[in-house]
Amino acid sequence: MSQPQSAICAEGGAFGIFVTMLLSDGGEAKVKQAAAALPALTARLAAETQDPALVSSLAFGATAWPRLFTAPAPKGLAPFQALEAGERKAPATPADLFLHIHAARPDSAFQLARQAMCALRGAVTLVEEINGFRTLGNRDLTGFVDGTENPQGDERAEVALLGEDDPTHAGGSFVSLQRWLHALPRWDSLPIAEQEAAVGRSKADNEEMDDETKPASAHIARVVIEEDGEELELLRHSLPYGNSQECGLYFVAYAKSPHPFRRMLESMVLGDGQGHYDRLMDFTRPVTGAAFFAPSIPALERLAAEPA
Repeated sequence: MSQPQSAICAEGGAFGIFVTMLLSDGGEAKVKQAAAALPALTARLAAETQDPALVSSLAFGATAWPRLFTAPAPKGLAPFQALEAGERKAPATPADLFLHIHAARPDSAFQLARQAMCALRGAVTLVEEINGFRTLGNRDLTGFVDGTENPQGDERAEVALLGEDDPTHAGGSFVSLQRWLHALPRWDSLPIAEQEAAVGRSKADNEEMDDETKPASAHIARVVIEEDGEELELLRHSLPYGNSQECGLYFVAYAKSPHPFRRMLESMVLGDGQGHYDRLMDFTRPVTGAAFFAPSIPALERLAAEPA
């Protein structure tokens, strides 16, 4: 399999930087050169900063793909489609490129983001740059452990990467992102038992409720989905973000198909037809939504030779 970009299958870093951008008119040539140079830049800075956990991924949206690549887009790459059911909304927001960096230290992540964005200066317009950080181990700001079901070891690549069944895009991954904004004062006012019912796990020891007591509206009940006897899986790289005034979760997921994320989001927002939606959406809401594809390192490096 072609080598994937380093951020995709790596264990999540304690610090992350998430950057969404729009491709400027006439910026194609500069983006190609900067994208092709990113893997080598990442490796060099990892050595210079003595942070081997420093990794990166650059992904491209459906609209930007034909402006940069001569190869056809991966099957399934499409703009993020908004969802709405009453007051529950999952908006689609504009973005052509997504730069994802995570590291063991914030200074090494900053150095890579700064140099990567300098290389892109004048070729892109910044949409949003968010700094994420691990809190209390792997807990979200709600106080619950996040990503318990994330694949481990070799399974990470199995879940995240296209294989030789699609040789043109082998080693690449579909990327889904949303920035969620928490209403923590309302959440914190809930009794612990109600919080646990909304999540489907115990808060202190992260034990999943049994099927007899877990509400159908619990977050776990909404996102654990089986099709043809197999559970749909994602490789998550989400991190909390924010300050004293505004905070939440920056959700990033890699997968070899965009389908698992879409099914999970529909289950959360639209529910099951019996009034069971994701109870967490009463206390947190997505304010962004975008979809991309992160090509393999060889495909990224070949951009330098693509015609302008």
